[in-house]
Amino acid sequence: MSQNERRMVTIDVKQMSKQELRSKKNMGTVLRRISFFLLLLFGILFLVKVKPHVVSGESMLPTLHNKDRLFSMKNAEPTRYSLITFQPREEKHESYVKRVIGLPGDRIWLDKNTVYLNFQMAESNPTPPNEEHLSGVDLPDGTLKIRVSWEVAAQLEGLSTIPKNQFFVLGDNRRHSTDSRELGLIDKNKIEGVVTFRYYPLNRLGLVK
Repeated sequence: MSQNERRMVTIDVKQMSKQELRSKKNMGTVLRRISFFLLLLFGILFLVKVKPHVVSGESMLPTLHNKDRLFSMKNAEPTRYSLITFQPREEKHESYVKRVIGLPGDRIWLDKNTVYLNFQMAESNPTPPNEEHLSGVDLPDGTLKIRVSWEVAAQLEGLSTIPKNQFFVLGDNRRHSTDSRELGLIDKNKIEGVVTFRYYPLNRLGLVK
């Protein structure tokens, strides 16, 4: 190969190297833009769909501990025994986390300030009248007996089922929980989200049930 030919080959190799570098740079720029767009999209979706919550107190022991950090899904439909975060009626700047015990349509009746909840009763079975004392053997299967405040009892008086878009909630640690026993039924529009994930502490990171 002559000297001129070697020079031409060297020039061609240099040109190819420059083209490859430009191609790699362009590809890197495209990938960075795509990554930025995906992160931005994920961030927007996260803000729209997810709400963070920090547990305060011991009302949900042993399921949740003080200062646990949670994610709740906004606009998710609460189901029986799911955990929800919500705003108390009188405390707009606070947020509670409790477990759903009663759903709209569940049977409900009173004996003074004792509430009976039952979701297993067939629609053909009559709801026991309010203020009628029933012994344990008279209670329908699956009935949950809960003592509530007199104020809540007055709010529930006359109800035979939990109304539409309202929920009865309890803390897992019943002795140290402010819940539907003092707050009454929780309106759906007060619910911030359904708890799905604990992201802190790291040794208990994972799905929440």
